[in-house]
Amino acid sequence: MAYIARSNNSNATWTLIALNVVIFILTSSLQASSPVEFRRLIFSFGAIPLYVIAWVEPWRLITSMFLHAGLEHLLLNMFALFIFGPEIEMVLGKPRFLLLYFLSGIMADIVHSYFILMFFPYPTLLATPAIGSSGAIFGVMAAYALLFPRRTLVVFPLMLPAPAILVITFIILAQIFLAFLTPFSEVAFAAHVGGFLTGLILTLLYKPSIRRLPLSY
Repeated sequence: MAYIARSNNSNATWTLIALNVVIFILTSSLQASSPVEFRRLIFSFGAIPLYVIAWVEPWRLITSMFLHAGLEHLLLNMFALFIFGPEIEMVLGKPRFLLLYFLSGIMADIVHSYFILMFFPYPTLLATPAIGSSGAIFGVMAAYALLFPRRTLVVFPLMLPAPAILVITFIILAQIFLAFLTPFSEVAFAAHVGGFLTGLILTLLYKPSIRRLPLSY
């Protein structure tokens, strides 16, 4: 599908990627020089479920989005943002794209926290900080699935092309399954689901005002 762009560039996406990379470089240098201080940083700025539920230090819902556990974590998230972000930003425009991105990230941590509280209320899980931008990016992926459902994506590691709606639907169903199957995983699968649902709802609200290009024959 072709849409009338609300933005003629994707500078917000590139800025988000740049910020994540710069912050990772700064924090990874701290991790290399002082692992104890790095751990203290994560516990100071990550989204701890107990804090989220009690609404203590709510700014952690933002700061946690810019922290990553390692290079692989960063690269996977930034690659996904690179793939899905630019077109969504151009279609939605910068203000609505940024609202979708940050609200998806915030709701990702909230859903993750209440998921732990309801289904796996272990003290260790409730006190473990969640970090990363994947919740926000899953919100962007939801927008992509709705706005470009027939766009071809490559399914890794099979390297098979498939419509975006099928690929992204499979990915989110896998996140739901893994959230219940592997509660002690280092990956906060429930956060991905929360971010995705938020992006889905916002895009459905945005969609009536999104204008398509007229068809030509």
